[in-house]
Amino acid sequence: MPDRAARPDCLHCVHYFVTWEPGSPRGCRAYEFKSTELPSEVVFASSGAPCRLFERKPDRKGPTRLVR
Repeated sequence: MPDRAARPDCLHCVHYFVTWEPGSPRGCRAYEFKSTELPSEVVFASSGAPCRLFERKPDRKGPTRLVR
């Protein structure tokens, strides 16, 4: 069984998003759900396997832009 360190980090995934719902602040667009836990934890608890839809966000190059 993979340990927590072997599971993907949702914060670096293109499918991860933050909601405005206090009861379900984290979500996954790939699996289409919201949760109080990180989506990779929910997927592992449900299936017993690490998330297979993880896609790393591209690295940000150059200076960040401010929204005006």
